[in-house]
Amino acid sequence: MILTLGHTKGGVGKSTLALNIAIERLLAGVDTLLVDGDPKQTSISKAIGIRAEAGLTPPVPCIVLEDAKALRHQVGLLKSKYQDIVIDVGGKDSNALRAALTVTDALLLPIGPESVEIWAIDDILELIDEARSLHDFRVFAVLNRAKPVGRDNADTIAVIREYDGIELVPGSVGNRAIFGSAFGRGQSVTEYKPRNLKAAAELTTLMNAIYVN
Repeated sequence: MILTLGHTKGGVGKSTLALNIAIERLLAGVDTLLVDGDPKQTSISKAIGIRAEAGLTPPVPCIVLEDAKALRHQVGLLKSKYQDIVIDVGGKDSNALRAALTVTDALLLPIGPESVEIWAIDDILELIDEARSLHDFRVFAVLNRAKPVGRDNADTIAVIREYDGIELVPGSVGNRAIFGSAFGRGQSVTEYKPRNLKAAAELTTLMNAIYVN
């Protein structure tokens, strides 16, 4: 499967989830490539470098493809060599995002419980509709960086459910420090010690929604 993590809004947690997802697939024995489509941010590439320096296994194959034409072409070539490809693209309406949507099997939209992030759904949906007119793909949305208390989580989920063509991932991914700590070490939350069982369970639910159901 080719999975793209993208949005027209930055700061939604795409890179963190992309690294976690790629590592989890590799830990499950799935030959997986991670594509960094946002070299100006380079957070994914830095995290992979830290992981490599620490000698952690499994290693995470990662390439940088910031050019739209290169991304579309190389992913087309590499999809026969890898069982899974996870693409992380920048948080804006970019040529790289548009290119990824032409080759992807699924798009994952991380959405936070904030009004500004809800408003941005309409923008990305315009790109999705345009790309789907050429080639169909699934669209998942996950409530990311969910708040521990209050109505914001439920209100955001209710808004997401109003959109046709978006599959809402059960549960949510909490606003937990462990995600940042693990990312800074090039790890998934299931690898990080001491292990946070709630974060690990949230990641497992997300993985099952995308790759099992």
